[in-house]
Amino acid sequence: MNHFMRIGFLFLFLASALVWSEEPVSVPTVTPAEAATQEGKEVKVKGRVEGQKTSAKGVTYLNFGAKYPNHVFSCVLRAKDFPSGPPLVEGKEVEVTGVIKMYEGKPSMDISSSDQIHVIEEPAAAAPETKPSEPAS
Repeated sequence: MNHFMRIGFLFLFLASALVWSEEPVSVPTVTPAEAATQEGKEVKVKGRVEGQKTSAKGVTYLNFGAKYPNHVFSCVLRAKDFPSGPPLVEGKEVEVTGVIKMYEGKPSMDISSSDQIHVIEEPAAAAPETKPSEPAS
C-alpha cells in the first residue's frame, strides 16, 4: 500500500470516529416513581412538582409525587447556583435532567443549572368567577 493510501485510510477512520462520537447519547425519561431504579444514572424525570420549599440556608427542594415528607422523588437546588433565585415551578409539569442519587431512602437529583429544568406545562389558570347576568327589564 502506498503512502497516500495509508493517509487516506487514516483520514477516513478518524473522520468516521469523529462523526460517530458526536452522535447524541439518549438519556432515558422516567417517572418520579421509577427514579429509584436509576441510581447512579443520568436520566430525565418527568412529573408534576407537588411542593417547593426553600430553607433558611437557601436550599430549595422540589418534591414530586406528593409534598414533603410523602414525596417519591426530589430535586435539590442551592442558592450559589441560582443567584437570582430558583425557578418557581410548584404545580407545574416539568422535566429535570441529572444523575439520580439516593438520600434517606428516596431518589434525589442535584440541580445546578436552569438548563436542567424544562417546564412542560403551566398549571391551568383558574377561570374568573362571573356573576349571572341580571335579567333585562
